[in-house]
Amino acid sequence: MVTIMYKEDPRLTSVPPYQSEEAELDWSVEPLPETLTSSQTKLVYLYLSQQRVGTVEELRDTLGMKTITLYPVLEHLMDLGLVQREDGYYVYQPT
Repeated sequence: MVTIMYKEDPRLTSVPPYQSEEAELDWSVEPLPETLTSSQTKLVYLYLSQQRVGTVEELRDTLGMKTITLYPVLEHLMDLGLVQREDGYYVYQPT
């Protein structure tokens, strides 16, 4: 049996990320449009609102959704004017 001893360096201070003065992250998310009712539509909308652009392949791989499911969701978002298709990319349209 091998026992590993770890001794923390006393020169290092533990600072939780939320208390760091150097890197303040903006975790705010705009409210979802009330016209979005399905969880899948909300998920795709949130992804595109944060990334600003994405392909069907990126959405599929990142969100774990099937391609056949993504097309109607993206079509619905385009009908609402929340997303626009440009050269194979789906681009978020801020409201």
